[in-house]
Amino acid sequence: MSHLQSTDTPVETASKSLRRAGYRITRQRLAVYAFLHGNESHPTVDDIHTGVKNAFPRMSVATVYKSVESLVDIGLVKPISLGRAATRYDASTDEHAHFRCIACNQIDDVPLNQTPVAKHELEHCEIIGSSVEFYGFCTRCRRRKLGAED
Repeated sequence: MSHLQSTDTPVETASKSLRRAGYRITRQRLAVYAFLHGNESHPTVDDIHTGVKNAFPRMSVATVYKSVESLVDIGLVKPISLGRAATRYDASTDEHAHFRCIACNQIDDVPLNQTPVAKHELEHCEIIGSSVEFYGFCTRCRRRKLGAED
């Protein structure tokens, strides 16, 4: 028996994952995922709400929160907590780190060649994910800090 590769779109994959996890498949939930999947800026719930408002003018922020929570629950979206700042979300579920500018809060993906793990200390644990964050000043903010405006 040969192994067939899936030709599902990301939204179709999300739909199947949601259904398997027992969530209702709604157009709003799929719109939230489509927005996140096509967005590399690591948006907040408010950003997502603004992004889907044209297609769903009556969608509440609460609906966006619930949609994002369900997508996080099934592992299609990762939350990025920034201390006191609003949580941001990332639909890229491959292992990668983030660089966060401490001046403007811009977040960029940083590829990782391998996931750093302290194997001996964690051999009795079940690791289900990791989070690596680098922080400092992005190029634009660093230039401002040094007095070299754009």
